[in-house]
Amino acid sequence: MPSLLQSTANTRTVLPGNERLLRSDAPLSPTAADVVFLLEHGVTTLIDLRSEAEAARKPCPLAQDPRFRYHHLPVTGGNAMPASPADVPLSYLRMLDAQMERILSIIRETDGVMYFCAAGKDRTGVVSALIQREHGMEDDAIAAEYALSGGNLQQLFSVFHAAHPEIDTEIYTPKKEYMLKFLDTLRTSAIY
Repeated sequence: MPSLLQSTANTRTVLPGNERLLRSDAPLSPTAADVVFLLEHGVTTLIDLRSEAEAARKPCPLAQDPRFRYHHLPVTGGNAMPASPADVPLSYLRMLDAQMERILSIIRETDGVMYFCAAGKDRTGVVSALIQREHGMEDDAIAAEYALSGGNLQQLFSVFHAAHPEIDTEIYTPKKEYMLKFLDTLRTSAIY
């Protein structure tokens, strides 16, 4: 699925038919057309899920644009690489805390939101799954939507793998089974 923005690889809708709620990788060099797209769709609230260090290293230029309301709400524990493929769903569970509730609260109360992390797959994927679950999407549909990031981010994965060949590609490649395990744990444990 191609990105909705020219400058990103992984911007897409969260809920079918709703172009006012978007998930994305970090918009680090938005084009004029990207800004027009966001404004025309009423997407004027931005939620940056990246850590303090990530946001400082690669700032989002839209944070300085007065047409947008920018919130920096780092996902707790969200910028650490899981130790193994089996740890991926557990890493998602570790993101569920008061900060996640603040993020979801802004999204619930605001019309026209784009939230993002570095690649738009893990932290963004967890936020998306929780929203989709609240809106009644089935687990299989949520997991399939999550897995779309794998295709969108192939170039990023290639670059990352070249720089970090020691890291198992299964850890950072989004797999439906990771999201299904996360959702199943949520349902059976009543954590969230």
